[in-house]
Amino acid sequence: MLAILVLTATLAGSYANPDQLVETEWAAAHAGDANVRIVDMRRSGYDAGHLPQAVYLAPEAIRDANSAPTFLPSPAAFKAMMEKLGISDSTRVIVYDESGIYAPRLWWILNYFGHPNVALVNGGWRKWTSEQRPAPTAVPVIAGAAQFTPRPQPKWLATASDVVAAINKPAVKIVDARTDREIGGAPQANIKRGGFVPSSIPVYYEELLDPTRRTFKSADEIKQIYESRGILPSHEVIVYCLVGMRASVDLFALHLIGYDNLRNYYGAWEEWGNRDDLPLGKR
Repeated sequence: MLAILVLTATLAGSYANPDQLVETEWAAAHAGDANVRIVDMRRSGYDAGHLPQAVYLAPEAIRDANSAPTFLPSPAAFKAMMEKLGISDSTRVIVYDESGIYAPRLWWILNYFGHPNVALVNGGWRKWTSEQRPAPTAVPVIAGAAQFTPRPQPKWLATASDVVAAINKPAVKIVDARTDREIGGAPQANIKRGGFVPSSIPVYYEELLDPTRRTFKSADEIKQIYESRGILPSHEVIVYCLVGMRASVDLFALHLIGYDNLRNYYGAWEEWGNRDDLPLGKR
């Protein structure tokens, strides 16, 4: 156990919030702990094998495209969702996926609903399988009734009106987590307008991850990415993408290195690109 803790601390390096990441060794050692719930958020593959004791939650389950302006599930709906997974107010939630973009959105929304006791498996499914760790197919039995209490924290959320107010505001940095092609205005299904939010700064989520292992880069590397683009710890940062997943990777990385004033524009380009009343940047 001591060796695992030492390894985790070493890999975490100088992260300001190292408890937000757990290594595969930790997940293997603690999967069966009574106060730990591992959540699989891959697009597919759960039935063919998953981390021991992991439960499944579909990536689409935690965003409601019809609930403007927040696009969040209601507190009652999110409460029911978490309790069905066996997540209570005291549960340490550990999330993973296969690519690095789905799990961070659950990390973000749990923080929004007042449950910061959540971490990501560093490297997720890709690292787990590369180490040839066990991948059982059995669905865990959830014993007892969980009690989850939603406590919404508005500081984590931005709406379109918040983004409009932040445009060209020196104290606020708007980060675009989409691809260069999307930012350049490439046509997208079900989106009327292409372009970007004026004054936004591109930071694509893959810049933050090791391209092979899908683990997060070191604190110094992540800091350099943001600071080189003028995004500093003193700024309020609002991040957006298409539907809030890639944005959550940026938010997670920023939190990992100690940025505190972070918001997800959860309406994202799905809303912005379909509203003619919102300003549009074009290349």
